[in-house]
Amino acid sequence: MKFKVALGGEEREIEVVRQGERLRITHQGESIMVRVVHTDGLHFVLEYEQQVGQQVRRRRLRAAGHVDGDQRQLWVNGSLVNYQRLRQRQESRAQAAGSLSASIPAVVSEVLVEEGQQVRAGEKLILLESMKMILPVQAPHDGTVTAINCAAGDAVQPGVPLVALDADAE
Repeated sequence: MKFKVALGGEEREIEVVRQGERLRITHQGESIMVRVVHTDGLHFVLEYEQQVGQQVRRRRLRAAGHVDGDQRQLWVNGSLVNYQRLRQRQESRAQAAGSLSASIPAVVSEVLVEEGQQVRAGEKLILLESMKMILPVQAPHDGTVTAINCAAGDAVQPGVPLVALDADAE
């Protein structure tokens, strides 16, 4: 998942990819693997390895966060960092509206289509369940289902493609 943040008056892009209990955080082409050691509400402890000369040292970050709209505060090992989440551009929002992936972590409740099936814009393709809510994944346009990448009972993460849909020729 990519985030754009304003930090110190400068816009930066950060990518965070969850890989089991680890996070790969990439900023300006450099990646670091971080392990989530402990979470308790807004408090968490992260651990990472740092190369110091010939030695690899394990470091821990104790952190807590606060969210107020787009404003964010993060306390890391006693230091305060203020930053702001930047809004998606209009075209990004339009793409997200037609997304064929989950917008939040969920469990696939039901797959309503089959590969090769013709569908209409707005038709429900998959039902997801999260926080006792049923969330439909709908076709953003008329088309043909070319792949189904999940099954009922699968736990899915945001942004992971669940269905491939080719647009019908005009």
